[in-house]
Amino acid sequence: MLENILTDHYLDLRGLVCPLNFIKCCLALENLSSNDILKADIDIGEAETSVIDGLQEKGYKVNILYKDLKKVTLIISSEEK
Repeated sequence: MLENILTDHYLDLRGLVCPLNFIKCCLALENLSSNDILKADIDIGEAETSVIDGLQEKGYKVNILYKDLKKVTLIISSEEK
């Protein structure tokens, strides 16, 4: 189902250390319209956990589109507010 979602913006955050990847996600989401969707690739591990948990705590809806041994692709909707 998620494979067919059209995303409005994309971030490749692989290789960035925490919390920089979380901060970049937050900044990108602040600039989105209420119905826009952000697709983001992040590294597996600490980055995955901190970004997903942090965004959910801020009220964003986060879904995992794809995950392998090195990266996870997130679909984030700007449903905050």
